[in-house]
Amino acid sequence: MIKDLNEIREDIDEIDRQIVELYEQRMDLATQVADYKISTGKQVFDPEREVSKLNSVAELAHTDFTSHGARELFEHIMSMSRKKQYQLLTEHGRFAPTGFVEVKELDFDHAAAACIESSKAAAEQYFSGRCGLLLTGNWREACEALKCGEVNYLFLPVQDPESGYVSANYNLVGEYGYYIIEEYHLSPAPRDRYILLSKDRISLSGADKITICFEAPDACGSLYHLMSHLTYNSLNMNRIESIVINRAPLDYRFFVDLSGNLNDSNIKNAVTGFRDEARNFKILGNYR
Repeated sequence: MIKDLNEIREDIDEIDRQIVELYEQRMDLATQVADYKISTGKQVFDPEREVSKLNSVAELAHTDFTSHGARELFEHIMSMSRKKQYQLLTEHGRFAPTGFVEVKELDFDHAAAACIESSKAAAEQYFSGRCGLLLTGNWREACEALKCGEVNYLFLPVQDPESGYVSANYNLVGEYGYYIIEEYHLSPAPRDRYILLSKDRISLSGADKITICFEAPDACGSLYHLMSHLTYNSLNMNRIESIVINRAPLDYRFFVDLSGNLNDSNIKNAVTGFRDEARNFKILGNYR
C-alpha cells in the first residue's frame, strides 16, 4: 500500500528534525575540538584524517548512490566544523598577523614611480607633480625598476589592454612580492582602473578592498570548498580570475578581489581558513 504524500512528508520532517539535532551535537563537539587545538597549537585542517573519515562513512552506505551522497554530505559537515573552529580560534586571538601596517597617508616627497605609456596620463593626474615618473616599456620592466630601487612605487593599469584580463598582471604582483596600496579610477570603466604598488606591506586608513591569491588542483570540489570560506563569512567577491601554473598535473592560481578590511572579524575567519587549506595563499593588498 502506497503511503499518503502528507504522511511521507511528516516522516521526512521527523528525520530532518533528528538530523538537525545531531548536527548541533556535532558542532558542540567541534567546539571541544577547537578548545583542544587552541591549548595545543594543533592545526585545524588534517587532510589525512578527513580522507579516512570520508572513506569510512561512504562504506556505511548500502548503494553506490547513497555512498556517493554520504561522502558529499560529510564533506560539507566537516567543512562547517572547520569553519566553526576557525571562528573560535580567531575569537581567542589565534589569528596569525598578516604583517600589514596601517598608515594615514603616503609620502611622495623625493619619491619616484614607474609607469607604462597607457598609465602615464593617469599617473600624472594622480600624483599631480608630487612624485617623479619613470616611463617603462611594460609591466615587467616596471616591476624590475622597483626591485632594483630605481623607483619607490609602481602606477600601472590593472587590466591587460588587449585581453581585458587582470590575472597575468596580478601574477607579477605575487611573483615580485609587491602589494597593492591604492586604487585609482579615471572613469567607471574597468579599462580606466589603475593600482599603486609598493614593496612595503602597508594599507591606508579606510582600506575596504582586498586582493588575495591561492592555488588549487584541478580536482572535483577543490575550488568550491575553498570559496565556501567567503560565503560562510558573508563576504562580497567582486572579481575572480585564474591562470594555469602547471599542466601536468593541471594546477591553477586564482586571484580574488573582496570587499572588506583585514581587521574585520569575518575577513580574519576567512583568511585563517584559506591559510590552512589553500596552497601558497597570499594577500596582495588591502587598499581603497
